[in-house]
Amino acid sequence: MAVLKDIGDSLKALLQSNIPELKPVNSIVFDSPADIDPTGNPMLSIFLYQIIENGNLRNVPPEPIDMDKMRYPPLILDLYYMFTPFAKNKETELIIIEKLMQVFFDNSVLRTDTLTGGLKASGNDEIRVVPNNLSFDEINKLWERFPNKPFKLSASYILSPVRIPSGKPVEIIKRVMEKNIDVYRKEIQV
Repeated sequence: MAVLKDIGDSLKALLQSNIPELKPVNSIVFDSPADIDPTGNPMLSIFLYQIIENGNLRNVPPEPIDMDKMRYPPLILDLYYMFTPFAKNKETELIIIEKLMQVFFDNSVLRTDTLTGGLKASGNDEIRVVPNNLSFDEINKLWERFPNKPFKLSASYILSPVRIPSGKPVEIIKRVMEKNIDVYRKEIQV
């Protein structure tokens, strides 16, 4: 499974189906704004600039598969994206960023109908799209990472929780444990 790639494909499909300016095949790229040389045709950079393990969901217990098997919990991530439009004129860039924000407002939770590839099979039934309201200083620091590129209007969003299945094999639980519990219960009842 390639969860991060499937997330990108899902974002691309959602945005291309809702933003007419981004319908051409190569109009959405997953490159840093530093790597983009605008061609004149409207483009959108979807730049994954940070991945953080979600500390609040780290201690999720193993999931029972059946009576004697457990699946280890997944790695749960928060993905930080920056969306930057490129066009010949600023008006088109403003139209793209406005429509992008509207799409994410209307689709604040990506569900199975908008998630592509193996996302559902990897346990990603719902992924929240949360605005990441960066301060002016944070935006400046982020753009400082793109040398020789002028500042461009961008929007930042966090996609969370993103589940990546554990690579550990399924754990087999021994039935002896249940028998010991039954014996213990009988001793307490006496």
